[in-house]
Amino acid sequence: MEVGLPRSSFYVYQQVYGADGKPIDGLFEDRNRDGLVNTDDLYQYKNPDPYAFFGFTTNLSYKRWNAGFVLRANLGNYVYNNVNSTIGTRNAVFGTGYLNNAYSDLLNTGITGTKNGYILSDYYIQNASFLRMDNANIGYDFGKIFSGRSNLRLNFNVQNVFVITKYTGLDPEIQGGVDNNFYPRPRTYTLGVNLDF
Repeated sequence: MEVGLPRSSFYVYQQVYGADGKPIDGLFEDRNRDGLVNTDDLYQYKNPDPYAFFGFTTNLSYKRWNAGFVLRANLGNYVYNNVNSTIGTRNAVFGTGYLNNAYSDLLNTGITGTKNGYILSDYYIQNASFLRMDNANIGYDFGKIFSGRSNLRLNFNVQNVFVITKYTGLDPEIQGGVDNNFYPRPRTYTLGVNLDF
């Protein structure tokens, strides 16, 4: 931490980009202009804490129908995509003597993964602002059935409905700001039948 900068800021090199907008493999900005690129050129860049949280929930009813949903959003949070920095390089795919899986961003960057400091590139710090629908539900009350002896109600619920984000990893909501093999949240569908006698 440093006075005047947000806590947990990422300490990285400033990536240099080519005319095509792609990162130049192993080339970083000489920020202190001493003719060398070394640890003195590391700088604090972005942080995992959002500057704003939003939430919205609703429950609507119309005659025998009801529906609702829960939305949440974080704005201004950033994540270090460690999965990309680890397996998004040519060395990770071909460097072990046999073919390995790769992160799809390798097709865009061509980073070899053999240059010093590449994992400390600010290229891997990604905007993880998001809008997430945590839950959506709909239900219908059939009312009295079986000659008025029972009441029937159906409901359908979905959890983890969608996430809108620019982040390229599995999930932009990462505790601590480092995406390191995060297990994906499942999308769950539930059908409920309530029959009261």
